[in-house]
Amino acid sequence: MRAVSAVRRLWEAISEPRHLKAFYFCVYLITTAVGMVTITNPPSSVEWRLGTALTLFWAVLITLGGLGGTVAVLPGWWWVERSSIGLILAGAGIYEATVLAAQINAEPGSSRWTQMGFIVLAAAVFIVRMMLTRRWDYEPRRG
Repeated sequence: MRAVSAVRRLWEAISEPRHLKAFYFCVYLITTAVGMVTITNPPSSVEWRLGTALTLFWAVLITLGGLGGTVAVLPGWWWVERSSIGLILAGAGIYEATVLAAQINAEPGSSRWTQMGFIVLAAAVFIVRMMLTRRWDYEPRRG
């Protein structure tokens, strides 16, 4: 019962809209994990095109953006969150450009369109969050 009470207190400590903040908190955690996995085990299909240094660069951008977003989303530090989103989108943009180059140079019958589409869909989640936080540096307090 104490665990349920602790979880409820934690949930109620998050200002509204709780469901969006919890969702984006999880998204930022996943983004951080994806970046860290890419740093430790870069995709070989991308690494050989870009080289190790540039692959690590976009993976670090995604990791730092994910960490910043994780720290900023719950307290409502929107300027930090927007900066973090910029890092994530820059990393995703480099990845997207690499996949596009692979598609352009691919043998007939090869397709990277699905991969590119999912990169764009992932970026859209962050673009929506950027639009939701664009007006102020800090989340306005209600009450």
